[in-house]
Amino acid sequence: MLAARGLCIEGEAPAAVRVTADPRALGPLDAVLIAVKTHATVAALAPLRDVLAPSVPLISLQNGLDAVADVESALGARAALALAPTTEAALLLEPGLVRHTGRGRTTLGWARGHDGGPWLETCAALFRSAGLETRVVTPIEPFVWAKAIVNAAVNPLTALAGVPNGELLERPDLARRLAAVVREGAAVAAAAGIALPFADPVAYANDVVRSSAANRSSMLRDVERGRPTEIEAIAGALVRYAHRYGVPTPETERVLDEVRERVKA
Repeated sequence: MLAARGLCIEGEAPAAVRVTADPRALGPLDAVLIAVKTHATVAALAPLRDVLAPSVPLISLQNGLDAVADVESALGARAALALAPTTEAALLLEPGLVRHTGRGRTTLGWARGHDGGPWLETCAALFRSAGLETRVVTPIEPFVWAKAIVNAAVNPLTALAGVPNGELLERPDLARRLAAVVREGAAVAAAAGIALPFADPVAYANDVVRSSAANRSSMLRDVERGRPTEIEAIAGALVRYAHRYGVPTPETERVLDEVRERVKA
């Protein structure tokens, strides 16, 4: 369908982009942007293993904490791999049709152990020229963790309760769970040596919820449509790190188990 219709984007600046699903038809590439769901990363990139030159930079705009491991599992070690946590919001209406639903910020940075030099500044300028608020930071990991910690609370709790983001602060039971999960996530980050870009994880998460109050999270939409969720790459990844460092995360494990059960039901 994508090969026939291309990718259509609704929003402030509607656009249509021609795409190819055949990696052999790709010409010289400046970069590869990875924007698939986390659980689809390896399958999406595997066809490029023998096509993509090792020098071509890759940029993961994905959720969770597993992007580097997943990319290297599919393609092998890469010299230039960047991570780009973003708060831009979009909704997949149907295959090939996407609606841009909210403005945000994209933060770019080379993953630890990967450095493609100043090229990332050129990429950021290109993003900005397209209307995306973008900055380049070093290190990038604190911003990846910051998004993962908030997502580990907001996404599963909205999916379990069947509510838009804003209701997490309107219902005391959900607000308590939100605060517990982000505090646990911050403790795991500290144990992993990650200096988060905020002092108060609960205040930061509450600000994110307020700014996206009307949004229905991607995990809520996935649960409603019976699609695979990103729970393992978000809450699951935090729990794996917690076990590694001996940090208790009872509320995060609770939401993880509840989403697993909901998806199986």
